Amino acid sequence: MKHVKDALHGYIELNDQEQRIVDSPQVQRLRRIRQLGLSSLVYPSATHTRFQHSLGVTHLAGRFAESLDLDDQRRQELRIAALLHDSGHGPFSHASELVMEKEGYSHEDFSCKIVDQLEDCFEVDAGRVKRIIKGELEIGQAVAGEIDADRMDYLMRDAHSSGLEHGHIDASTIIRLAEIDSRRLVFDAKAIDALEGLFTSRFHMIKTLYTHHAVNIAEKMLQRALEDYVSDVEKQMRMDDYEMHNALMNSSGESKEIYSKVKERKLYKRCLDWDRDKLTKEQLKTLEKQIKDEKKIEEEIAETAGVESSKVIVDAPSTPRIKEINVKVKKNGFVKDLTELSPVPEALSKAEWRTVKMEVYCEEGIEDDVGEAAEDVLEKHTNAINQYLD
Repeated sequence: MKHVKDALHGYIELNDQEQRIVDSPQVQRLRRIRQLGLSSLVYPSATHTRFQHSLGVTHLAGRFAESLDLDDQRRQELRIAALLHDSGHGPFSHASELVMEKEGYSHEDFSCKIVDQLEDCFEVDAGRVKRIIKGELEIGQAVAGEIDADRMDYLMRDAHSSGLEHGHIDASTIIRLAEIDSRRLVFDAKAIDALEGLFTSRFHMIKTLYTHHAVNIAEKMLQRALEDYVSDVEKQMRMDDYEMHNALMNSSGESKEIYSKVKERKLYKRCLDWDRDKLTKEQLKTLEKQIKDEKKIEEEIAETAGVESSKVIVDAPSTPRIKEINVKVKKNGFVKDLTELSPVPEALSKAEWRTVKMEVYCEEGIEDDVGEAAEDVLEKHTNAINQYLD
């Protein structure tokens, strides 16, 4: 048994199987991938890694296993799935994942490939480990469910590392009051206060950190650089932050130009910002569906403004998809939706809509021209949307 000191959870225990996995090149790569991508451009101390997070999720998954009274084999399956659940993440985390998703992949697909590569390191069924990573088994809900070890660790770790005060989650109570009922992970009604606290923490992290405008701009610029550079998605997803940094700096054309700006924190500026004061929920949802090709809109705006299309970035709305409102709570022997017992998740879901925006960014110095052009172009689209909604 090996003990690893963690800033959040204290000592994390790893058995021989888990040590072999941790020592593999596939997991060691996660030391060189930052959990929050480019968030350190705004919160300088937010430089923690996917490796740290993976160890934390393994620890919390082990505590879930104890609370659910799993046998040794099921406990080991859960912990290994937790350890490898993020192993498929690519460089710069979120930005490369968006590029990958456009090609029809998910990071879980790549994580499952790594499970196959490391099968000789552990003794449990690799097929079950992959199904847990995908959230397909009841015990997998403790790693890939609505309220799971993954979400609790990243909320706490992201808040801790960024210096924010929104990560106070009563994980011990949530885990202690978890059980499996009819092949579902449910929580005793005594955990409602702790669950409400988790939802509130998540909302404030979304509002303060995950949707911070400067982080969004930097991530979107990086995404454009990656899209212009990458031709082999699978090769990209095996790289780490340092390798991709070198690749982009040794590239040419738009990818190098825009990445160099990100590297030096010469970020584009917001020239259009349409929020819920400007657009309805229905308009935002429809814009999200219709703007599948952001580059096409960028070219239209750039042509109207008389600038190069590389100097314009469109950031289409991303509407909330909150699954936590499906959390099941057991009260007096009956399993109910949490929303029947607490108004908090639904209220926070509504509040999260205030963070949804339609934005356009451009190089500094041309904000007025591009902003006016973006207004004209997007007004046409929203007029078409209004007719469609009518």
